[in-house]
Amino acid sequence: MNPQSTIHNPQSVFVPLILCFLLLHPLPAVAQRVPFGPFETRDEFPVKLLFLSLRPDRAGLRPPGTLRLAGRFAYANTYAVTRPVGNPTVPLDYYQAAPLSEYRLFVDAEVLRASFDIDWSPSARWQLGAEVPFLIQGGGYLDRTVEGFHHLFRLSNGGREQTPRNAYGVFVVRSGRFWIAHDQPPAAGLGDVVLRVKTAVITPHGRRPALSWLGALKLPTGQFDRLTGSGGTDAQVALLLTQPIGASFILHYNVGYTHIGRPARSAGFPVRSITSHLLAAEYLATRRLSVILQALANTSLFPAGRLGPLDRTAYELHAGVKYALTPSILLDIGLMENLSQYQ
Repeated sequence: MNPQSTIHNPQSVFVPLILCFLLLHPLPAVAQRVPFGPFETRDEFPVKLLFLSLRPDRAGLRPPGTLRLAGRFAYANTYAVTRPVGNPTVPLDYYQAAPLSEYRLFVDAEVLRASFDIDWSPSARWQLGAEVPFLIQGGGYLDRTVEGFHHLFRLSNGGREQTPRNAYGVFVVRSGRFWIAHDQPPAAGLGDVVLRVKTAVITPHGRRPALSWLGALKLPTGQFDRLTGSGGTDAQVALLLTQPIGASFILHYNVGYTHIGRPARSAGFPVRSITSHLLAAEYLATRRLSVILQALANTSLFPAGRLGPLDRTAYELHAGVKYALTPSILLDIGLMENLSQYQ
């Protein structure tokens, strides 16, 4: 863990007590011992949520003719400040000893992103999918909990103590102009819908790896003014690899490139494309239970600059379990820690 990190996004999907009950409650055994795959949770940084981001996935496809429905709930607490800190409502306060051409950022928010997925495999080599997200933003209630978590592991709080607990604010400024300016949570709303297509390159067999290509397209169905979408169309291509190691361990690797389309209010606010890497280790504890540890790296959408902080790569660690309630119903629960450096 990096003691200099100042963005921290812990998130959980369901209540841990539910998982404990299910682990102890007898259920029919799942017939196959197959990879569950990495946590399909993308970068939850509020500004990144406006754009298309790599959603981790295993390389294998679903059986031909099958349909999967999934609901995911990611709750993220974020605090990020570029120094020197001024009044986030006054643009020039952010340019003390800093070039006007540099981006400045202040984010203090908690965001619930609920996404609903559908995946269908018409054949053994193709899989089609779509994701429909909804976003709810606010000041939340986790600031004290996050500060305690950081103190426990001797991590920096990045200046959290200098601002009121459970407040809300998202500001992005460049050249004395606001690109994003919200001191009150915007109304909840539909995010940008994502369409996906996945095709197999190497099909898994025994210890042979699975390899596939993934393409994704983000449509501008959200609203930039409500921080539910970028207002532009983004496109992504990714290569997915899944490699069994022995009887119980599996490694998953994803590499992706995302072209960022022209966002709303783009004049004077350039952004750049994103490169992503995922490495996940999965341990099949039983036929129903999988333990997963993964790391996700995303380059910044902000252009390279002289100040440096905003153009750095963001690293996320994610740990948790996946549990098969039945052969067709899966429960995920995990915790993520974001290790981006903003001075």
